[in-house]
Amino acid sequence: MSNPVAKIIDRHLQLWNARDAVERLTGIPSTYAEDVVIGEPAVWFSGFAGVELAIKEAQAQMPAMGLAVTGPIQTTGDMSTYTWALAGNDGNTVAKGRDVITVRGERIISRYVFFDT
Repeated sequence: MSNPVAKIIDRHLQLWNARDAVERLTGIPSTYAEDVVIGEPAVWFSGFAGVELAIKEAQAQMPAMGLAVTGPIQTTGDMSTYTWALAGNDGNTVAKGRDVITVRGERIISRYVFFDT
């Protein structure tokens, strides 16, 4: 991972894949800004509580699934984008998309999600 934002994205995905709430709640403040905004097509979340709620809702809808980066991370200024896939334990992809994040001070201040499938 030569892109410095890659470490932030790695922490972000570890949190979204973590099933342990304590692990998530401990990691959220070091990964996201306090006033972070997450924009998904049907709903918006904000703040640390919003991040936790977004993760819990996603995991409830898609248990035993994991997110992974599937392409290069592209960065311009404080904005980065990357493609991702959501797959089950069997390796079958159930959703793909692209995130656009804004980073300040090694924390995500915004994340916008675009679904391909």
